[in-house]
Amino acid sequence: MLWGMLAAAVPVAIHFWYQKRGKTIEWAAMRWLGEQTTLQHRGLRLNEVWLMILRCLLVILLALILSRPVAGWLANTGKRGVIHLVQADRLVTETYRFELEKAQRNGEPVYWLGTSPEKAANLAGTTDVSSQSKYFQQNINALASGDAQDFRLYFRNDGSLQSRVYVPGEYELFPATDSSQTKQIDLLRNKPAHKTAINVLLDYRIAAEAQTVRAALTALTEVYGFSFEIQQEISPASHYDWIFTDHLWANPQPGTTYVVSGNAPQWNNPAQVVQLRDTLRMADSELVESGRLPEWLGELLVKHLGLKADNAPLSKGQLNALFAKVPASHMQEEAALRPWLLLVLILLMGTERWLALRKTSGSHG
Repeated sequence: MLWGMLAAAVPVAIHFWYQKRGKTIEWAAMRWLGEQTTLQHRGLRLNEVWLMILRCLLVILLALILSRPVAGWLANTGKRGVIHLVQADRLVTETYRFELEKAQRNGEPVYWLGTSPEKAANLAGTTDVSSQSKYFQQNINALASGDAQDFRLYFRNDGSLQSRVYVPGEYELFPATDSSQTKQIDLLRNKPAHKTAINVLLDYRIAAEAQTVRAALTALTEVYGFSFEIQQEISPASHYDWIFTDHLWANPQPGTTYVVSGNAPQWNNPAQVVQLRDTLRMADSELVESGRLPEWLGELLVKHLGLKADNAPLSKGQLNALFAKVPASHMQEEAALRPWLLLVLILLMGTERWLALRKTSGSHG
């Protein structure tokens, strides 16, 4: 529709067409008026130039407004569209069947989560549909449009959702948890949760970091009864369960978890390497300053020892941390600009009509 801006040349062509000199027909009384008429019509009248400019602007504005369909916007003014994005899993659809059927009755679009969003016509037979939570972001990007929208996200809460999801608008989460799956071990009731000693190496160039980690491990021992064998010198004959360091190791040992602080995370690191951007010092690390370092290390330890299944459900706080609302996209900014373009169009049309009527009354006066 932006090609319509070329129509701005039409008012210019019409303007000069009317300025075109016609065929001169001489008659007796005209010879005395010829000179006066020539003086009156020499050049372009100022009000006609403004009329031409206004009409060009009207055509350009109309092309800009119609470049995105405006009918749907006019119908939805003041309303927020709701999109339901559902993981195609029987547990999810059975848990939230009432909400999904209500959405369909209200005419709200419901999509299956997959490599690309697919319109859901029937909530039955979902077990044959391939759907994974890792496609959340690309599905949301595909469904986001210029109009204000709310997202309703339905998914299986089994710990498979790991990467952060950015939602362009308001959203609400509907996680479905399978109560029959293996639950996280209660460390306090099963104290000590791990019977043998855990070998730990503190390989730091700064003594303050080693002291911070040692204090956090001591807290785990006091609360949960874990036993740690801590070394600060590398022994070639020893196998370590945990290595805390401030630099990447060239050849990570199998079965060892590495916690590397003060290094920017790299996408190609093996899964056994956990990287922290900040150093583990009070002045640098939010984990240390807030006192959450022992809790965070305890979660890593539980995972390392296999005390919690990989598909354990995430807590409400963990789920909220994975989703984030982002500012309006470029298309949404265009949608916000469209009513102002319409207002300017109306004002220009009024001004154009006023000048045209003034010109007509002046020519007859």
